[in-house]
Amino acid sequence: MVSLPEEIFQDTYGKVKKLIVTKKLVPGQLITEHRLSHTLNIKDDTIPVVLLQLRQESLLVGNLDSGLAVRELCAQEITEMFDCRIAIETMAVKLFTINAPQSKIDDLRNLLVPFENGPKNGYVFYKIDRYFHEFIVKNCGNRALYQLYKSAKILPFMDLVGLNRPLHVIMQEHLNLVSSMHHREESKASEIMRVHLENAKKSHI
Repeated sequence: MVSLPEEIFQDTYGKVKKLIVTKKLVPGQLITEHRLSHTLNIKDDTIPVVLLQLRQESLLVGNLDSGLAVRELCAQEITEMFDCRIAIETMAVKLFTINAPQSKIDDLRNLLVPFENGPKNGYVFYKIDRYFHEFIVKNCGNRALYQLYKSAKILPFMDLVGLNRPLHVIMQEHLNLVSSMHHREESKASEIMRVHLENAKKSHI
């Protein structure tokens, strides 16, 4: 497989990922290099490299020769993965609230500031939501928990399911969570996270 400059790879990777997250590529739909190259107007060798990367990340299934497809998730898989998220992220937010320096909490608060008047772009807000959740686990002070989070492939799962509730509701839950972290209310933060993820689970099953 050809080696690509990082900038070119990331640009194409971002475009294909956006098609998956926004459901422009429907789960189960056959994806071919030719069709995707035509859709994105890309004429170089980037597409196959990106597709293989996305397959490695469990976003795609199949192979290049016969065609790849966006991975389909059944209701049981969605339920089980949200249950895993609840177990990991409620613990992570509790630890984050206890251990994180104030600067890290301020980072999360500042992340949300541009959306306080209501998120307008669903895809942009999705990327913020994804970063928000990973940031808490990554900075909770327990490296083993973060490794578990990554090995469970929770981020690709988030890419596949996306956000299925009103964005302003999700935003308010994030703000409530940051407020409880700011006041070092670890039990309250953990409960807010649990309800937040339970609500997300219910919206998908």
